Amino acid sequence: MINFRYHLVSLTAVFLALGVGLLLGTTFLDDALENQLRSDLEELEHDLDRAGERNAELRQQLDAFEEEAGGLDEQLGARLFDGQLLGQPVLVVAPRGIDEGLVERVTTALDQADADVMGTWWLTDRLLLDDDDEVAQLAEALDLSTDDAGRLRNNLATQLADVLYGAIDLPATSDAAGAGAGVGTGQAQPAAPAEPELLARLREAEFIDYDVPDGEGDVVRLPASGLRIVVVSGPDASVPLGDALMPVLSDLTSDDQPAPVVAVEPSRVPDEQVDGDDPPERLVDVIRDDGDLSQYVSTVDDLDRVSGRVATVLALVDAQPGAPRIGHYGTEDGTELLPPVEDPETGS
Repeated sequence: MINFRYHLVSLTAVFLALGVGLLLGTTFLDDALENQLRSDLEELEHDLDRAGERNAELRQQLDAFEEEAGGLDEQLGARLFDGQLLGQPVLVVAPRGIDEGLVERVTTALDQADADVMGTWWLTDRLLLDDDDEVAQLAEALDLSTDDAGRLRNNLATQLADVLYGAIDLPATSDAAGAGAGVGTGQAQPAAPAEPELLARLREAEFIDYDVPDGEGDVVRLPASGLRIVVVSGPDASVPLGDALMPVLSDLTSDDQPAPVVAVEPSRVPDEQVDGDDPPERLVDVIRDDGDLSQYVSTVDDLDRVSGRVATVLALVDAQPGAPRIGHYGTEDGTELLPPVEDPETGS
């Protein structure tokens, strides 16, 4: 039979064991845990240092590659583009919001090809027409008395297309063999004496900005004829394609005639790098998916690559006003990397 003294001794042993456990937990075990955590932290800091060193090495390699690529771009441009667009007037059109470096790549290539670069029309975010002042000012610039944003956009596209077509159209005296007369002669087409009135009003109302080549004044003066156009687009464009670029291109080709226009864009952004559920709409995709425009407007989908800049220049060479050759170039399905070499016997 177990007596009271046995219970007392057992209870004392239990409390003593608890006390020893608490003592171990708060001293020896805590010290061991602290040492382990400190060791893990030091190892993590070491790994981070190594990762930082590796990142620095990769950055140096990337900088060296970009420097080499820039030099390669310059050398290729000097060797391949020289004289390709000698004296030919080219206008650049782009929406604000895109990487301005894309436009710079195009204008650099045009300079290397000895084109007569008219300048750049920048379409601003005022063309969103998302407040009453913008609607009223665009109506005034277009000489209309409507506050319907859709009608204003349509009319803007028509008037801009008329201005561009007037600068593209070759003189009626050109003979059949001269649909591309003046091309490759090294003689620039005569420049119009003044900035188009419509563009002056749109610029004053800040719907369009200009970038003008150095030494060419402060306005874009279009040629009397023979104009070629390169439209540059890309991610983060501040003006949706349907609000400006697509309507202008559609009106420019409304007579079912190919236009001396090349639309260019950088390579597609991988889906995993896209913010949001849907990737942004791309100009080259919209043109290629349109049964009519795909036959009338050339496209390049890899402007960020050396091959894309080469394709842009060669596509503009093919974009002879009056008889442009249309093609789709780049790295995506259904395209060629570069425009094909013309057969001197057949001319195609």
